[in-house]
Amino acid sequence: LLTAHYDHIGTAETAGELAVSQPKDASDRIYNGANDDGSGTVSVIEIARALARLNPRPRRSIVFMTFFGEELGEVGAKFYAKHPIFPAAKTVADLNLEQLGRTDSTTGQQLENATLTGYRYSNVTKFVEEAGRETGINVYEDKEANEEYFARSDNEALAKIGIPAHTIVVSYDFSDYHAVGDEWQKIDYDNMAKVDRMIALAVLNLANSATVPRWNADNPKTAPFREARGNIQ
Repeated sequence: LLTAHYDHIGTAETAGELAVSQPKDASDRIYNGANDDGSGTVSVIEIARALARLNPRPRRSIVFMTFFGEELGEVGAKFYAKHPIFPAAKTVADLNLEQLGRTDSTTGQQLENATLTGYRYSNVTKFVEEAGRETGINVYEDKEANEEYFARSDNEALAKIGIPAHTIVVSYDFSDYHAVGDEWQKIDYDNMAKVDRMIALAVLNLANSATVPRWNADNPKTAPFREARGNIQ
């Protein structure tokens, strides 16, 4: 699965507690969510467009999907987890995409960088690292944020039913997070294209791999996901 969420938080009148900041005046009341998560949604579409041209096809099917309701608590992903179109037992991995467009992270500029949530939770990370080496993207572990954010996007709902699932991001936090300033003009499109090429290669390598991705049995935090994988129908 290659996934992302297409909802954001609405307007100044509807966002409520989801808004980190309120608009300063009445000139702009819309929370556009260009980075969170328009960048992920369009990346799913563009990667699908590119991989659909492949001949021959990869060994495994690749499912491209966008979810609604992530901001409300992974609503769409939870629904899919309960009603999968394709058998969960035959779904080997999910790469979920969030916040790929902004390089102006609050921790410093993130050019040609990407990271994953739950970095040491499964060997899916190895596929992304290898794709990064081949495409010039530095795939690194954010030791402070990767575990916290594992439970803050749609990958969590799929992990809970046993599917090795991670979220790829360029920046965990940026200045306009859940603010009206998260608009398309601030997206670094050249950098996003480079990251998308890396993701496309990782997805393709996952689809062609002779081995099935596994949760990391040496990491005790993966125990519930490994148990769910063992009980998957």
